[in-house]
Amino acid sequence: MPYQPIKLALMLASILGTTAPQLGWSAEATDCGEDQKCKDYLLVTADVMRQPVHLVSDPKQNRLPLPAYDGSGFLRSIPGFNITRKGGSGGDPMFRGQGGSRLNIVDDGQHVYGACGGRMDPPTNYIYPETYDQITVIKGPQTVKYGPVGTAGTILFEKNRHRFNQADLEGRASATGGSFDRRDAMVELNAGDKNYYLDFDINQSSSDHYQDGNGNKVQSSYDRQNSNLALGWTPTERTVVELAYGESSGEAEYADRLNKARQIDNRDAALLIQHEFESSWLAAVELQAFSNKNDHIMDRFDEGVNSGSNVRRMTDGGHLWFDLTPLDALELTLGLDYMSSVHDGRSMATGDVGLDDLLNKPFKEDMRYKNYGLFAESRYGFDNQGVGNSSLHAGLRVDRWDGELLIAQQGEREDTLYSGYVRYEYQLDAHQYYAGFGSAQRMPDYWEIMKASADNPAQKAFDLKAETTNQFDIGWIYQGPVEASVSLFYGEINDYILIDSTSNTTVARNIDASLFGGEASLDYALNEQWSTQLTLSYTHGENDTDKVALGQISPLEARLTVNYQWQAWTMAAQWRLVASQDRYTLGHGNIVGQDLGPSSGFGTLALNASWSYSKDLSFIFGVENLFDATYAEHVSKAGTGNDLPGSEAMFRVNEPGRNLWAKLTYQF
Repeated sequence: MPYQPIKLALMLASILGTTAPQLGWSAEATDCGEDQKCKDYLLVTADVMRQPVHLVSDPKQNRLPLPAYDGSGFLRSIPGFNITRKGGSGGDPMFRGQGGSRLNIVDDGQHVYGACGGRMDPPTNYIYPETYDQITVIKGPQTVKYGPVGTAGTILFEKNRHRFNQADLEGRASATGGSFDRRDAMVELNAGDKNYYLDFDINQSSSDHYQDGNGNKVQSSYDRQNSNLALGWTPTERTVVELAYGESSGEAEYADRLNKARQIDNRDAALLIQHEFESSWLAAVELQAFSNKNDHIMDRFDEGVNSGSNVRRMTDGGHLWFDLTPLDALELTLGLDYMSSVHDGRSMATGDVGLDDLLNKPFKEDMRYKNYGLFAESRYGFDNQGVGNSSLHAGLRVDRWDGELLIAQQGEREDTLYSGYVRYEYQLDAHQYYAGFGSAQRMPDYWEIMKASADNPAQKAFDLKAETTNQFDIGWIYQGPVEASVSLFYGEINDYILIDSTSNTTVARNIDASLFGGEASLDYALNEQWSTQLTLSYTHGENDTDKVALGQISPLEARLTVNYQWQAWTMAAQWRLVASQDRYTLGHGNIVGQDLGPSSGFGTLALNASWSYSKDLSFIFGVENLFDATYAEHVSKAGTGNDLPGSEAMFRVNEPGRNLWAKLTYQF
């Protein structure tokens, strides 16, 4: 799927052609008036936590550093997250040293799981962040509402339901260009009247292979397109019925493997019904049903090697939620949800040649499962008679899993899992304090089960025990002349599922593990023009069974940002410092990757600036890795598959070298 320059040109022309007559290019740039920090011109350089265990971000707001083209790239900018580098796309997000299905990623109510056994297509691969209205990170097992609990956290990529009092049309468009032939284009339209609405977005992103700081070319090209259409009916002010359909397609190359992703496709559909009641006890009801399908082809046909496979994953599900207010101080949500997922595939046989032979093979199922969930989640507010405000949050969930393995030893299993949490929040003036405890059980996922059994390497690890996480979370948030937050956690994980590649066969086995650490942030406005932000994140992991370090734990990280704002201009410098990591266990890790050895510390500097012609038109430009440093993240994959002509294999996949970029955004 080669990139088509005409698409970017047409979108950029539509932005400029629509803007020029209305704004008059000879006019002087406007400023924010008396409010020098108005939202229209403010750039987000670091997200900070402003409510207990929740970090909420607006992906449509101008952001620095380099705008992300997928969900993992967006999460990289949030303290506590790191991304496993494989190439230019397909990065797996990890939070507090945990990734894969330990992170519950919810795409506007849907659970979209990747199909590739080598994680070429994690769920965030199908997400273009700018087309969403809000991204929320819930730290730890502190919610039970959004399907099977994410033991490390829950990430919500959310879209609003648009209502119009009268016929109207609004939208936004953006175009991004950068080093290594990076090109993005996005158009988003919302139209409707008081009875109906239409939401539509389409985007394309592509990049050639990037170069690291040494000038070594890294196999990392990608090309992806996404489109989404939602049709809504609003028969009353309290009712929404929406039917949505989305498509995503792409291809990519990676530096950690020889296989290339010829096809990474997704199709999804969803029906949503929301209704608010005037009842004194029943506040609202929400029903959603969804279906999605991933279709992925990986091969080496372009190299003349007859090696390839085609895998798919089909997931259907939905939820029914009831929001209740049985007491003035009590908010209660009761819900049930369902999910069914089937994975199948086909591969080359002896004598097969090329793609056509692969596509003529029949698909064979290898695993299927169903999940039924029932939960209750509540908030109770206390009257502290003017001393302060406090509330108690609690949730309880039960999941029934029915799984079937259709290859190797074959078999069926049934599991009943329990999860719950309780959290106390207290606010006094500008201070918020919280303390919570969560316990969550997690089923082994597809990638863990498909590893070899530690007891019998000839079999799959279908007999793995469910993982149980018990975690304490405490924190403090201050919102005054200085914004500050501290979020700390301690967790013990019984039957932690470890991926162990220390022998000739990579196996999955249960161990006991413990984790502790946290994040801290400081945001201080020095005056009307200058402000600074500092964030810190750290996680310490122990394999308590083997008495060694837990694998794939990122080291201490700090980010210092200095911002300057004057009228329609903003400028920022961001310095990222990452410590060395000498706590590792060779060959230990998770479904994303295993430890390769120690890693060196590094520091990078990014400079960025923006100019806003009006509240509707802005231009942002910047440079990442200003000093062209050569470095790799501790959790990045081995670069042994980097086989571009004239390039070199790397111990770890290196990050991009100096990277210049610019972005133009128009909203109407």
